[in-house]
Amino acid sequence: MIVMIIYAVISFLLDGFISNYMNVGIIDVSYFRTIFSVISLVIMLYFFDDNKKYFYILIVMGILFDIVYTNTFLLNIFLFYVIYFVLSKINYFLSDNLFMVCIKSYLAICLYHTLSYLILMIAEYQYYSVKLLGNILLHSIISTVIYSVFSYLIIKKIFYKRYDRKIR
Repeated sequence: MIVMIIYAVISFLLDGFISNYMNVGIIDVSYFRTIFSVISLVIMLYFFDDNKKYFYILIVMGILFDIVYTNTFLLNIFLFYVIYFVLSKINYFLSDNLFMVCIKSYLAICLYHTLSYLILMIAEYQYYSVKLLGNILLHSIISTVIYSVFSYLIIKKIFYKRYDRKIR
């Protein structure tokens, strides 16, 4: 459990580091910009047998992400839960290998951006074009795949070295 919490904290801090030091925003899209916290939630899903502990991490990360990065109220908790729900349904059909983890991570990023776009547009909180949304999704492929591969391999190695089974 400690390994997962450390991984979640590193991913959360990496979101802030990249957003502060890369000078990219919603308009200036970069190939090296993704949402590392969402990817960490996807990677951690494979190592939890008990959904209760996973939900604690999901809720805490959603609250912190709302407070620190997006300045919205409970939006990211909802988005993170929807991503979990979709991925848990997809897990019945797809295997848990490295390629599928990358696909699921990118799917989670696409879900996050698309749902937040729709919710913010419906609430008239912030509006940007569908073209910009597509540009954001297209540009996030490289960094999503790179972070997914490295984090999955590292967490898997550390986790299976210390534990024989999933977190209960």
